[in-house]
Amino acid sequence: MPWLHDLVVPIENIDDLTQVAAQALGVRRDDVTTVRVARKSIDARHRRPRWVLTLAVGLRGEAAPELDPRLVEAPVVADPARRVVIVGTGPAGLFAALRCADAGIGVTILDRGGALKDRHRRSRRLRAEGELDPETNLCFGEGGAGTYSDGKLYTRKKDERVREVYERLVAFGATPDILVEAHPHVGTNELIPVLAAIHEHLEARGTRFAFDTRVDDLIVEDGRCRGVIATTLATGESVEFPADAVLFATGHSARDTYAMLARRGVRLERKPFAVGARVEHPQELIDRIQFGDSAGHPSLGAAEYFLKCQVGGRGIYSFCMCPGGFIIPTPTEVGHLNVNGMSNASRANGFSNAALVVTVNPDDSAPSGDALDGLLWQRAIERKTFLAGGGGYAAPATRLTDFARGKPSTTLPDRTSYRPKLAATDIGEVLPDFVSAAIRAALQQFDRNLRGYLTSEAIIVASETTTSSPIRIPRTAGYESVTLPGLFPVGEGAGYAGGIVSSAIDGMNAVEAALGAPR
Repeated sequence: MPWLHDLVVPIENIDDLTQVAAQALGVRRDDVTTVRVARKSIDARHRRPRWVLTLAVGLRGEAAPELDPRLVEAPVVADPARRVVIVGTGPAGLFAALRCADAGIGVTILDRGGALKDRHRRSRRLRAEGELDPETNLCFGEGGAGTYSDGKLYTRKKDERVREVYERLVAFGATPDILVEAHPHVGTNELIPVLAAIHEHLEARGTRFAFDTRVDDLIVEDGRCRGVIATTLATGESVEFPADAVLFATGHSARDTYAMLARRGVRLERKPFAVGARVEHPQELIDRIQFGDSAGHPSLGAAEYFLKCQVGGRGIYSFCMCPGGFIIPTPTEVGHLNVNGMSNASRANGFSNAALVVTVNPDDSAPSGDALDGLLWQRAIERKTFLAGGGGYAAPATRLTDFARGKPSTTLPDRTSYRPKLAATDIGEVLPDFVSAAIRAALQQFDRNLRGYLTSEAIIVASETTTSSPIRIPRTAGYESVTLPGLFPVGEGAGYAGGIVSSAIDGMNAVEAALGAPR
Protein backbone atom coordinates (compact mmCIF):
# COMPACT_ATOMS: atom_id res chain seq x y z
CA MET A 1 0.00 0.00 0.00
CA PRO A 2 1.95 3.07 -1.18
CA TRP A 3 2.29 6.38 0.64
CA LEU A 4 2.80 9.70 -1.12
CA HIS A 5 4.65 12.22 1.04
CA ASP A 6 4.83 16.01 0.63
CA LEU A 7 2.77 15.91 -2.54
CA VAL A 8 2.13 19.43 -3.86
CA VAL A 9 -1.42 19.76 -5.18
CA PRO A 10 -3.00 22.87 -6.79
CA ILE A 11 -6.05 24.00 -4.87
CA GLU A 12 -8.31 23.37 -7.86
CA ASN A 13 -7.34 19.67 -7.82
CA ILE A 14 -8.13 19.01 -4.17
CA ASP A 15 -11.54 17.52 -4.97
CA ASP A 16 -10.11 14.78 -7.21
CA LEU A 17 -7.38 13.13 -5.17
CA THR A 18 -7.96 9.81 -6.89
CA GLN A 19 -6.64 11.30 -10.14
CA VAL A 20 -3.84 13.09 -8.28
CA ALA A 21 -2.70 9.83 -6.67
CA ALA A 22 -2.94 7.87 -9.93
CA GLN A 23 -0.78 10.43 -11.76
CA ALA A 24 1.78 10.55 -8.95
CA LEU A 25 2.07 6.75 -8.92
CA GLY A 26 1.94 6.33 -12.68
CA VAL A 27 -1.05 3.99 -12.58
CA ARG A 28 -4.50 4.08 -14.10
CA ARG A 29 -7.24 5.87 -12.22
CA ASP A 30 -9.24 2.62 -12.03
CA ASP A 31 -6.35 0.96 -10.16
CA VAL A 32 -6.74 3.39 -7.22
CA THR A 33 -9.37 2.06 -4.82
CA THR A 34 -8.99 4.43 -1.84
CA VAL A 35 -7.17 7.64 -1.02
CA ARG A 36 -6.85 8.81 2.57
CA VAL A 37 -5.31 12.13 3.61
CA ALA A 38 -2.80 11.43 6.38
CA ARG A 39 -1.55 15.01 6.63
CA LYS A 40 -2.28 18.32 4.96
CA SER A 41 -1.00 21.86 5.12
CA ILE A 42 -1.12 25.00 2.97
CA ASP A 43 1.92 26.45 1.25
CA ALA A 44 0.86 30.05 0.61
CA ARG A 45 4.23 31.43 -0.43
CA HIS A 46 4.28 33.94 -3.29
CA ARG A 47 0.50 34.43 -2.89
CA ARG A 48 -0.06 31.17 -4.80
CA PRO A 49 -1.59 28.79 -2.24
CA ARG A 50 -1.12 25.07 -2.81
CA TRP A 51 -1.92 22.05 -0.71
CA VAL A 52 0.94 19.89 0.57
CA LEU A 53 -0.40 16.42 1.27
CA THR A 54 0.66 13.04 2.58
CA LEU A 55 -1.64 10.40 1.08
CA ALA A 56 -2.19 6.76 1.97
CA VAL A 57 -3.25 5.09 -1.28
CA GLY A 58 -5.02 1.77 -1.69
CA LEU A 59 -4.50 -0.03 -4.97
CA ARG A 60 -6.53 -2.79 -6.54
CA GLY A 61 -6.05 -5.91 -4.43
CA GLU A 62 -4.73 -3.94 -1.44
CA ALA A 63 -6.23 -1.84 1.36
CA ALA A 64 -5.14 1.58 2.56
CA PRO A 65 -4.25 1.86 6.27
CA GLU A 66 -7.03 3.05 8.54
CA LEU A 67 -6.75 6.24 10.55
CA ASP A 68 -8.03 4.84 13.80
CA PRO A 69 -9.84 7.24 16.15
CA ARG A 70 -10.36 4.68 18.91
CA LEU A 71 -9.81 5.49 22.55
CA VAL A 72 -6.22 4.97 23.59
CA GLU A 73 -6.22 2.61 26.54
CA ALA A 74 -2.51 2.34 27.34
CA PRO A 75 -1.94 0.30 30.51
CA VAL A 76 -1.06 2.00 33.77
CA VAL A 77 0.41 -0.01 36.63
CA ALA A 78 -1.08 1.54 39.72
CA ASP A 79 -2.47 0.92 43.17
CA PRO A 80 -6.28 1.16 42.88
CA ALA A 81 -6.48 2.09 46.56
CA ARG A 82 -4.46 5.26 45.99
CA ARG A 83 -6.35 8.51 46.63
CA VAL A 84 -5.71 11.18 44.00
CA VAL A 85 -7.03 14.75 44.05
CA ILE A 86 -6.71 16.89 40.94
CA VAL A 87 -7.12 20.66 41.21
CA GLY A 88 -8.31 22.18 37.92
CA THR A 89 -10.40 20.82 35.04
CA GLY A 90 -8.35 22.21 32.17
CA PRO A 91 -6.52 19.94 29.72
CA ALA A 92 -3.84 18.91 32.24
CA GLY A 93 -6.40 18.00 34.88
CA LEU A 94 -8.83 16.23 32.57
CA PHE A 95 -6.21 14.14 30.80
CA ALA A 96 -4.68 13.20 34.15
CA ALA A 97 -8.14 12.07 35.24
CA LEU A 98 -8.51 10.05 32.03
CA ARG A 99 -5.28 8.19 32.80
CA CYS A 100 -6.59 7.42 36.28
CA ALA A 101 -9.84 6.16 34.77
CA ASP A 102 -7.79 3.93 32.45
CA ALA A 103 -6.19 2.43 35.56
CA GLY A 104 -9.50 1.92 37.32
CA ILE A 105 -8.82 4.64 39.89
CA GLY A 106 -11.66 6.98 40.76
CA VAL A 107 -10.25 10.43 41.52
CA THR A 108 -11.69 13.66 42.85
CA ILE A 109 -11.27 16.66 40.56
CA LEU A 110 -11.98 20.15 41.88
CA ASP A 111 -12.60 23.44 40.11
CA ARG A 112 -13.35 26.85 41.57
CA GLY A 113 -15.57 27.58 38.55
CA GLY A 114 -18.89 26.12 37.50
CA ALA A 115 -19.85 23.03 35.56
CA LEU A 116 -20.17 23.42 31.80
CA LYS A 117 -23.83 24.40 31.41
CA ASP A 118 -23.81 26.73 34.38
CA ARG A 119 -20.52 28.20 33.25
CA HIS A 120 -22.00 29.22 29.87
CA ARG A 121 -24.80 31.14 31.56
CA ARG A 122 -22.56 32.89 34.06
CA SER A 123 -19.78 33.67 31.60
CA ARG A 124 -22.15 35.08 28.98
CA ARG A 125 -23.08 37.97 31.26
CA LEU A 126 -19.64 39.52 30.85
CA ARG A 127 -19.92 39.96 27.08
CA ALA A 128 -23.65 40.70 27.14
CA GLU A 129 -23.96 42.93 30.19
CA GLY A 130 -20.44 43.83 31.33
CA GLU A 131 -20.77 41.90 34.59
CA LEU A 132 -17.91 39.64 35.75
CA ASP A 133 -18.24 36.61 37.98
CA PRO A 134 -14.73 36.32 39.51
CA GLU A 135 -15.10 32.58 40.14
CA THR A 136 -16.85 31.38 36.98
CA ASN A 137 -15.78 33.13 33.80
CA LEU A 138 -13.86 32.55 30.57
CA CYS A 139 -10.82 31.31 32.54
CA PHE A 140 -12.33 29.46 35.52
CA GLY A 141 -14.76 26.56 35.18
CA GLU A 142 -15.09 23.19 33.50
CA GLY A 143 -12.51 22.80 30.73
CA GLY A 144 -10.38 25.70 31.95
CA ALA A 145 -9.36 28.65 29.78
CA GLY A 146 -9.17 26.37 26.73
CA THR A 147 -12.96 25.88 26.67
CA TYR A 148 -13.40 29.34 25.15
CA SER A 149 -10.47 29.30 22.78
CA ASP A 150 -10.03 28.24 19.20
CA GLY A 151 -9.42 24.72 20.45
CA LYS A 152 -6.01 25.09 18.78
CA LEU A 153 -4.05 21.85 19.00
CA TYR A 154 -0.90 22.73 17.09
CA THR A 155 2.20 22.20 19.20
CA ARG A 156 5.92 22.21 18.51
CA LYS A 157 6.31 19.52 21.14
CA LYS A 158 7.91 16.38 19.68
CA ASP A 159 6.24 13.65 21.69
CA GLU A 160 4.53 10.41 20.69
CA ARG A 161 1.70 11.38 23.02
CA VAL A 162 0.64 14.25 20.75
CA ARG A 163 -1.11 11.68 18.58
CA GLU A 164 -2.66 10.09 21.67
CA VAL A 165 -4.24 13.40 22.66
CA TYR A 166 -5.64 13.88 19.16
CA GLU A 167 -7.09 10.37 19.06
CA ARG A 168 -8.75 10.71 22.43
CA LEU A 169 -10.35 13.99 21.40
CA VAL A 170 -11.65 12.37 18.20
CA ALA A 171 -13.04 9.48 20.25
CA PHE A 172 -14.98 12.02 22.32
CA GLY A 173 -16.44 13.74 19.26
CA ALA A 174 -13.83 16.06 17.76
CA THR A 175 -13.58 16.08 13.97
CA PRO A 176 -11.20 13.42 12.58
CA ASP A 177 -9.64 16.20 10.50
CA ILE A 178 -7.43 17.02 13.51
CA LEU A 179 -5.57 13.77 12.84
CA VAL A 180 -4.27 15.04 9.51
CA GLU A 181 -4.21 18.85 9.56
CA ALA A 182 -0.86 20.56 9.96
CA HIS A 183 -2.41 23.15 12.31
CA PRO A 184 -5.39 21.31 13.77
CA HIS A 185 -8.14 23.09 15.62
CA VAL A 186 -11.47 21.99 17.05
CA GLY A 187 -13.34 25.29 17.42
CA THR A 188 -15.05 26.57 20.55
CA ASN A 189 -18.53 25.38 19.56
CA GLU A 190 -17.24 21.85 18.84
CA LEU A 191 -14.96 21.69 21.86
CA ILE A 192 -17.82 22.18 24.33
CA PRO A 193 -19.65 18.92 23.46
CA VAL A 194 -16.28 17.12 23.49
CA LEU A 195 -15.79 18.29 27.08
CA ALA A 196 -19.29 17.10 27.96
CA ALA A 197 -18.46 13.64 26.58
CA ILE A 198 -15.23 13.52 28.60
CA HIS A 199 -17.18 14.44 31.73
CA GLU A 200 -19.70 11.66 31.14
CA HIS A 201 -16.91 9.14 30.45
CA LEU A 202 -15.04 10.05 33.63
CA GLU A 203 -18.10 10.12 35.86
CA ALA A 204 -19.15 6.67 34.64
CA ARG A 205 -15.73 5.38 35.71
CA GLY A 206 -15.87 6.71 39.26
CA THR A 207 -14.44 10.22 38.91
CA ARG A 208 -15.99 12.66 41.37
CA PHE A 209 -16.36 16.28 40.21
CA ALA A 210 -16.60 19.14 42.70
CA PHE A 211 -17.32 22.44 40.94
CA ASP A 212 -17.66 25.86 42.59
CA THR A 213 -15.07 24.55 45.03
CA ARG A 214 -12.02 26.78 45.50
CA VAL A 215 -8.83 25.35 47.00
CA ASP A 216 -7.61 27.72 49.73
CA ASP A 217 -4.99 25.65 51.57
CA LEU A 218 -3.04 22.41 51.65
CA ILE A 219 -3.10 19.61 54.18
CA VAL A 220 0.54 19.10 55.15
CA GLU A 221 1.64 16.33 57.51
CA ASP A 222 5.20 15.27 58.26
CA GLY A 223 6.54 17.44 55.45
CA ARG A 224 4.28 15.89 52.80
CA CYS A 225 1.16 17.17 51.03
CA ARG A 226 -1.72 14.98 52.20
CA GLY A 227 -4.64 16.75 50.53
CA VAL A 228 -6.30 20.13 50.13
CA ILE A 229 -8.69 22.34 52.05
CA ALA A 230 -11.34 23.93 49.85
CA THR A 231 -14.28 26.31 50.22
CA THR A 232 -17.65 25.32 48.81
CA LEU A 233 -18.56 28.67 47.28
CA ALA A 234 -22.32 28.18 47.44
CA THR A 235 -22.30 27.76 51.24
CA GLY A 236 -18.93 29.05 52.41
CA GLU A 237 -18.28 25.66 54.03
CA SER A 238 -14.68 24.51 54.40
CA VAL A 239 -14.12 20.93 53.23
CA GLU A 240 -11.04 18.71 53.44
CA PHE A 241 -10.06 16.39 50.59
CA PRO A 242 -7.42 13.92 51.85
CA ALA A 243 -5.13 12.44 49.20
CA ASP A 244 -1.96 10.44 48.68
CA ALA A 245 -1.13 12.63 45.68
CA VAL A 246 -2.37 16.12 44.76
CA LEU A 247 -2.03 17.31 41.16
CA PHE A 248 -2.10 21.09 40.88
CA ALA A 249 -3.34 21.95 37.37
CA THR A 250 -4.76 25.38 38.15
CA GLY A 251 -3.88 27.31 34.98
CA HIS A 252 -2.14 30.66 34.64
CA SER A 253 -4.82 32.90 36.19
CA ALA A 254 -5.24 31.43 39.70
CA ARG A 255 -3.00 34.05 41.25
CA ASP A 256 -4.44 33.75 44.77
CA THR A 257 -3.70 30.03 44.66
CA TYR A 258 -0.04 30.64 43.85
CA ALA A 259 0.15 33.15 46.69
CA MET A 260 -1.17 30.41 49.00
CA LEU A 261 1.53 28.00 47.76
CA ALA A 262 4.18 30.63 48.49
CA ARG A 263 2.84 31.06 52.04
CA ARG A 264 3.08 27.30 52.44
CA GLY A 265 6.75 27.44 51.53
CA VAL A 266 6.41 25.84 48.09
CA ARG A 267 9.28 27.09 45.97
CA LEU A 268 8.30 29.34 43.06
CA GLU A 269 10.67 30.75 40.46
CA ARG A 270 10.47 33.60 37.97
CA LYS A 271 10.38 32.73 34.29
CA PRO A 272 10.09 34.62 30.98
CA PHE A 273 6.62 35.21 29.50
CA ALA A 274 5.09 37.69 27.06
CA VAL A 275 2.71 40.65 27.13
CA GLY A 276 1.10 42.71 24.39
CA ALA A 277 -2.23 43.41 22.74
CA ARG A 278 -4.58 41.79 20.24
CA VAL A 279 -4.80 42.97 16.61
CA GLU A 280 -8.02 42.54 14.60
CA HIS A 281 -8.34 42.79 10.80
CA PRO A 282 -11.23 42.12 8.45
CA GLN A 283 -10.79 38.45 7.55
CA GLU A 284 -11.14 39.16 3.84
CA LEU A 285 -8.12 41.46 4.05
CA ILE A 286 -5.94 38.73 5.58
CA ASP A 287 -7.27 36.29 2.95
CA ARG A 288 -6.19 38.67 0.14
CA ILE A 289 -2.78 39.28 1.70
CA GLN A 290 -2.09 35.56 2.10
CA PHE A 291 -3.84 34.01 -0.89
CA GLY A 292 -3.89 36.77 -3.50
CA ASP A 293 -6.33 36.09 -6.32
CA SER A 294 -7.15 32.69 -4.78
CA ALA A 295 -8.73 34.33 -1.72
CA GLY A 296 -12.22 32.99 -1.17
CA HIS A 297 -11.55 29.61 -2.76
CA PRO A 298 -13.80 27.15 -0.87
CA SER A 299 -11.01 24.66 -0.21
CA LEU A 300 -8.80 27.22 1.53
CA GLY A 301 -11.02 28.57 4.30
CA ALA A 302 -9.92 31.51 6.42
CA ALA A 303 -6.25 32.44 6.12
CA GLU A 304 -3.97 32.56 9.14
CA TYR A 305 -0.53 34.05 9.72
CA PHE A 306 2.50 33.70 11.98
CA LEU A 307 4.81 36.66 12.48
CA LYS A 308 7.98 37.14 14.48
CA CYS A 309 11.01 39.40 14.65
CA GLN A 310 13.63 40.76 17.05
CA VAL A 311 13.76 44.36 18.24
CA GLY A 312 16.56 45.42 20.56
CA GLY A 313 17.20 41.85 21.64
CA ARG A 314 13.54 41.15 22.42
CA GLY A 315 11.30 38.78 20.57
CA ILE A 316 8.00 40.10 19.20
CA TYR A 317 5.64 37.56 17.70
CA SER A 318 2.05 36.78 16.86
CA PHE A 319 0.34 34.40 19.26
CA CYS A 320 -2.93 32.46 19.35
CA MET A 321 -4.01 33.54 15.86
CA CYS A 322 -7.79 33.15 15.42
CA PRO A 323 -8.99 33.23 11.78
CA GLY A 324 -12.66 34.10 11.48
CA GLY A 325 -12.75 34.68 15.22
CA PHE A 326 -13.66 36.98 18.09
CA ILE A 327 -11.74 39.01 20.64
CA ILE A 328 -13.09 38.16 24.09
CA PRO A 329 -12.67 39.60 27.61
CA THR A 330 -10.86 37.19 29.95
CA PRO A 331 -10.44 38.93 33.33
CA THR A 332 -10.76 37.00 36.59
CA GLU A 333 -10.78 39.98 38.96
CA VAL A 334 -13.37 42.70 39.30
CA GLY A 335 -12.02 46.02 38.04
CA HIS A 336 -9.34 44.38 35.88
CA LEU A 337 -9.35 43.57 32.16
CA ASN A 338 -7.33 41.48 29.75
CA VAL A 339 -8.32 39.99 26.39
CA ASN A 340 -7.87 36.81 24.38
CA GLY A 341 -9.15 35.32 21.12
CA MET A 342 -11.41 32.44 20.06
CA SER A 343 -12.92 30.94 16.91
CA ASN A 344 -15.75 28.55 16.20
CA ALA A 345 -15.09 25.48 14.07
CA SER A 346 -16.24 27.12 10.84
CA ARG A 347 -13.99 30.16 11.34
CA ALA A 348 -16.67 32.04 9.46
CA ASN A 349 -16.84 35.24 11.48
CA GLY A 350 -15.78 38.26 9.44
CA PHE A 351 -12.75 39.12 11.54
CA SER A 352 -9.24 37.79 12.08
CA ASN A 353 -7.37 38.40 15.31
CA ALA A 354 -4.04 37.52 16.88
CA ALA A 355 -2.01 38.70 19.83
CA LEU A 356 1.16 40.65 19.13
CA VAL A 357 3.29 40.08 22.22
CA VAL A 358 6.73 41.04 23.48
CA THR A 359 8.98 38.80 25.55
CA VAL A 360 9.22 39.86 29.18
CA ASN A 361 12.31 38.83 31.10
CA PRO A 362 12.17 38.06 34.82
CA ASP A 363 13.98 41.28 35.73
CA ASP A 364 11.35 43.32 33.83
CA SER A 365 8.43 42.09 35.92
CA ALA A 366 10.03 40.88 39.16
CA PRO A 367 13.37 42.67 39.67
CA SER A 368 13.17 41.95 43.40
CA GLY A 369 13.57 38.25 42.68
CA ASP A 370 10.17 37.47 44.21
CA ALA A 371 8.25 35.33 41.72
CA LEU A 372 4.92 36.70 42.94
CA ASP A 373 5.94 40.17 41.72
CA GLY A 374 5.44 38.94 38.15
CA LEU A 375 1.80 38.23 38.96
CA LEU A 376 1.44 41.69 40.52
CA TRP A 377 2.98 43.23 37.40
CA GLN A 378 0.37 41.51 35.21
CA ARG A 379 -2.42 42.68 37.54
CA ALA A 380 -1.22 46.28 37.35
CA ILE A 381 -1.47 46.23 33.55
CA GLU A 382 -4.96 44.71 33.74
CA ARG A 383 -6.11 47.36 36.21
CA LYS A 384 -4.76 50.13 33.96
CA THR A 385 -6.50 48.51 30.97
CA PHE A 386 -9.84 48.46 32.76
CA LEU A 387 -9.58 52.12 33.75
CA ALA A 388 -8.52 53.17 30.24
CA GLY A 389 -11.67 51.56 28.84
CA GLY A 390 -13.84 53.64 31.15
CA GLY A 391 -15.31 50.72 33.09
CA GLY A 392 -17.97 48.17 32.25
CA TYR A 393 -15.24 45.97 30.68
CA ALA A 394 -15.02 48.20 27.64
CA ALA A 395 -11.64 47.45 26.10
CA PRO A 396 -9.31 50.31 25.10
CA ALA A 397 -8.49 50.16 21.38
CA THR A 398 -6.54 52.12 18.78
CA ARG A 399 -6.48 51.98 15.00
CA LEU A 400 -3.30 50.13 14.06
CA THR A 401 -1.95 53.02 11.97
CA ASP A 402 -2.54 55.48 14.84
CA PHE A 403 -0.79 53.16 17.27
CA ALA A 404 2.19 52.88 14.91
CA ARG A 405 2.45 56.70 14.92
CA GLY A 406 2.12 56.91 18.71
CA LYS A 407 -1.17 58.82 18.65
CA PRO A 408 -4.65 58.14 20.06
CA SER A 409 -7.64 57.21 17.95
CA THR A 410 -10.83 59.21 18.10
CA THR A 411 -12.81 56.77 15.96
CA LEU A 412 -12.88 53.01 15.46
CA PRO A 413 -14.36 50.83 12.70
CA ASP A 414 -18.15 50.58 12.80
CA ARG A 415 -18.02 46.79 13.21
CA THR A 416 -15.68 44.82 15.45
CA SER A 417 -15.92 41.44 17.18
CA TYR A 418 -15.32 42.55 20.77
CA ARG A 419 -18.17 42.67 23.28
CA PRO A 420 -19.38 44.39 25.39
CA LYS A 421 -17.77 47.42 23.66
CA LEU A 422 -14.55 49.21 22.72
CA ALA A 423 -13.25 52.61 23.78
CA ALA A 424 -11.15 54.66 21.33
CA THR A 425 -7.93 55.77 22.99
CA ASP A 426 -4.14 55.33 22.79
CA ILE A 427 -3.26 51.88 24.11
CA GLY A 428 0.39 52.92 23.98
CA GLU A 429 -0.32 54.66 27.28
CA VAL A 430 -1.81 51.47 28.74
CA LEU A 431 0.98 49.03 27.95
CA PRO A 432 4.45 49.28 29.51
CA ASP A 433 6.62 51.66 27.47
CA PHE A 434 9.06 48.99 26.29
CA VAL A 435 6.17 46.78 25.12
CA SER A 436 4.55 49.58 23.10
CA ALA A 437 7.87 50.62 21.56
CA ALA A 438 8.77 47.06 20.56
CA ILE A 439 5.37 46.40 18.92
CA ARG A 440 5.54 49.72 17.02
CA ALA A 441 8.96 48.83 15.63
CA ALA A 442 7.85 45.31 14.75
CA LEU A 443 4.81 46.55 12.83
CA GLN A 444 7.06 48.02 10.15
CA GLN A 445 8.71 44.62 9.65
CA PHE A 446 5.39 42.77 9.75
CA ASP A 447 3.97 45.09 7.07
CA ARG A 448 6.91 44.19 4.84
CA ASN A 449 6.21 40.51 5.43
CA LEU A 450 2.45 40.87 4.85
CA ARG A 451 1.86 43.85 2.58
CA GLY A 452 -1.24 45.68 3.76
CA TYR A 453 -1.08 44.38 7.36
CA LEU A 454 -0.50 47.89 8.74
CA THR A 455 -3.80 49.54 7.88
CA SER A 456 -6.38 51.85 9.41
CA GLU A 457 -8.93 49.06 8.90
CA ALA A 458 -7.20 47.14 11.70
CA ILE A 459 -7.43 47.84 15.42
CA ILE A 460 -5.18 46.91 18.33
CA VAL A 461 -6.97 46.09 21.60
CA ALA A 462 -5.39 46.08 25.07
CA SER A 463 -4.19 44.08 26.86
CA GLU A 464 -2.93 40.51 26.34
CA THR A 465 -1.28 39.57 29.66
CA THR A 466 -1.73 35.82 30.11
CA THR A 467 0.05 34.21 27.18
CA SER A 468 1.74 32.06 29.82
CA SER A 469 2.58 32.07 33.50
CA PRO A 470 5.38 34.32 34.83
CA ILE A 471 6.26 31.64 37.38
CA ARG A 472 7.47 28.06 37.43
CA ILE A 473 7.07 25.64 40.33
CA PRO A 474 10.31 23.62 40.37
CA ARG A 475 9.75 19.89 40.45
CA THR A 476 11.75 16.68 40.49
CA ALA A 477 12.19 14.23 37.64
CA GLY A 478 9.18 12.46 39.19
CA TYR A 479 7.01 15.61 38.75
CA GLU A 480 6.80 16.37 42.51
CA SER A 481 7.44 19.79 44.00
CA VAL A 482 11.07 19.98 45.09
CA THR A 483 9.99 21.44 48.44
CA LEU A 484 6.76 19.52 49.15
CA PRO A 485 6.53 15.82 48.27
CA GLY A 486 3.03 14.66 47.40
CA LEU A 487 2.31 17.90 45.47
CA PHE A 488 2.56 17.53 41.69
CA PRO A 489 2.48 20.94 39.91
CA VAL A 490 1.49 20.47 36.26
CA GLY A 491 0.42 22.28 33.13
CA GLU A 492 0.60 25.85 31.95
CA GLY A 493 0.12 27.55 35.31
CA ALA A 494 3.01 25.61 36.84
CA GLY A 495 5.26 26.72 33.99
CA TYR A 496 5.55 23.41 32.12
CA ALA A 497 3.22 23.71 29.14
CA GLY A 498 1.92 26.18 26.59
CA GLY A 499 -1.43 25.08 25.22
CA ILE A 500 -4.03 22.32 25.15
CA VAL A 501 -1.86 19.46 23.88
CA SER A 502 1.30 20.10 25.88
CA SER A 503 -0.79 20.61 29.02
CA ALA A 504 -2.67 17.36 28.42
CA ILE A 505 0.61 15.46 27.96
CA ASP A 506 2.08 17.02 31.10
CA GLY A 507 -1.00 15.98 33.07
CA MET A 508 -0.79 12.39 31.85
CA ASN A 509 2.92 12.11 32.57
CA ALA A 510 2.57 13.63 36.02
CA VAL A 511 -0.29 11.43 37.17
CA GLU A 512 1.54 8.32 36.00
CA ALA A 513 4.52 9.44 38.06
CA ALA A 514 2.23 10.17 41.01
CA LEU A 515 0.65 6.73 40.85
CA GLY A 516 4.07 5.15 41.05
CA ALA A 517 5.41 7.45 43.78
CA PRO A 518 5.70 6.33 47.44
CA ARG A 519 2.89 7.38 49.71
